[in-house]
Amino acid sequence: MNTPSNPPTSKLGVILLELSWALFGISTLILGLRLFSDLYYMRTFKLPSFFTLLGLLLGLAGQILITYSVHWGLGKHIESLQLTQIEMTMTYIWNAQPLQLLANTSGKLAIATLLVTLHGPKFAKAKSIFIWTLAALQSTIVIIAISMIYAQCDPVEKLWKVSLPGACNGRERNEKWAYVQGAISSFVDLALAVYPIVLFWDLRIQMLKKLVLSVLFAFGIVACICCIVRTVNVSRLGQTSDLTHEVAELVIWNTAEMYLVLIAGSLPGLRPLCNKRVRALSNRQSSYGYHSRDSNMAHKRDFAMKLSNLPHGRTKAFASTSNNDRSQESTENFFANMSNGHIMKTTEFNVVHGDSSSRGETPSGQEDERGVEQGKASRGSAGSDLEIGRIRT
Repeated sequence: MNTPSNPPTSKLGVILLELSWALFGISTLILGLRLFSDLYYMRTFKLPSFFTLLGLLLGLAGQILITYSVHWGLGKHIESLQLTQIEMTMTYIWNAQPLQLLANTSGKLAIATLLVTLHGPKFAKAKSIFIWTLAALQSTIVIIAISMIYAQCDPVEKLWKVSLPGACNGRERNEKWAYVQGAISSFVDLALAVYPIVLFWDLRIQMLKKLVLSVLFAFGIVACICCIVRTVNVSRLGQTSDLTHEVAELVIWNTAEMYLVLIAGSLPGLRPLCNKRVRALSNRQSSYGYHSRDSNMAHKRDFAMKLSNLPHGRTKAFASTSNNDRSQESTENFFANMSNGHIMKTTEFNVVHGDSSSRGETPSGQEDERGVEQGKASRGSAGSDLEIGRIRT
């Protein structure tokens, strides 16, 4: 392919490329997650996924042609381009438009085939007829629009090769049909976006789920706005000879609508994947909580067993977790007390051993945990009724 002698520097061309490839990347990421959710979690590949994937592939083909068109001069004023540049620019852009229209329609079919499975039992048949009517209407007007694009000129090649002999008597007819196609396409975008929102608000589900589902389909409203702007600006094509510049702005709005429709058709399919991830995270946190509680209980049981091995009689064990001035003294005597066989515990306990039947106290071998004063205590004789010692672990 020959390269243009003056590379395009049009701001419109740069905006078009940056926006379109960014939206393509986002659409590809969301669709990839959608396919992963369908194939890995749902173990199925249904019509909504098929139409979304088909739309993205058609959009990619159109995106490549648009990139070549910008390379040759799309977005620049026609008087700054040579004849070869003009012809190459129009060749790529006219052939990209049918691909974008088909991609847009495929994305709407993905939404429609999803909505027919969500209508509920009430007026189910009427709702299904309404959705399929929208899908058929969108498909019909797009097929007619593509036919009129290539029927503008005789021969067809004169549509982009202005130097060829022939005539283009169908331009006015194509412009009028562009208004019809844009109006119907805008209505379909709006209907496919509003219908599920109304449907979800009638269902008995949590308010948060209603909001989330409504937002997922609300991208169709933004697509509708893009389509309206594009349709209003169609009249500028019949009022100017600077096609390479004026067409670029229409392509920007058309591209934005196409990718927003594809995103709107893919986002609802991510719900199983999101539910799995949220459930896995919740289970992980619950498991950590149970593990911490079990470890704490096991530690208490081990310490209770150590206390139960102390000499019988009435024994009180004291320990301190204070951070006051006494903590320094306790730290200094730590190694010395270890040599005397004492054990340190960071929690205060009052353990009593004795005959529960005669004293009315806790039975022998069980711990009666009571908070007691902080401080040091010296160990008494092993055979005394009251033995006080510092228990260290």
